[in-house]
Amino acid sequence: MNAVTYTGYDGVFPMNQTATNEELLRNSVLLPNALSIIEEEARTLSASKDPIRRLYIAAAKVIHVRLTNEMAGVRKEMRQRGIQAEKIDISREEAKATIAEMIGRHMREVMDELQQKKNPR
Repeated sequence: MNAVTYTGYDGVFPMNQTATNEELLRNSVLLPNALSIIEEEARTLSASKDPIRRLYIAAAKVIHVRLTNEMAGVRKEMRQRGIQAEKIDISREEAKATIAEMIGRHMREVMDELQQKKNPR
């Protein structure tokens, strides 16, 4: 099994481990939900009067691009492996936790990239 890498916002970010077929299926189902959450948050923020909202909206757009690219990578890998998504059994709690982890991972990576640009070695 080959390691899965996803081309992202500012380069390539590999998964920590080789993705199993089950992980690919789970991600193919949950990534669109994560995208919907980010889109809804951006819509909510755009209606806000908070002066820092533009920063939050910009961050939401970056996360959206990264999630979209990750989803494209998952779909490509599924096509290469001949996997077709049907239906997966996942509890609501597990889905929410996994989506939060996906979004959180991308947020951490964006913050790390910004820190590296701020403090080049």
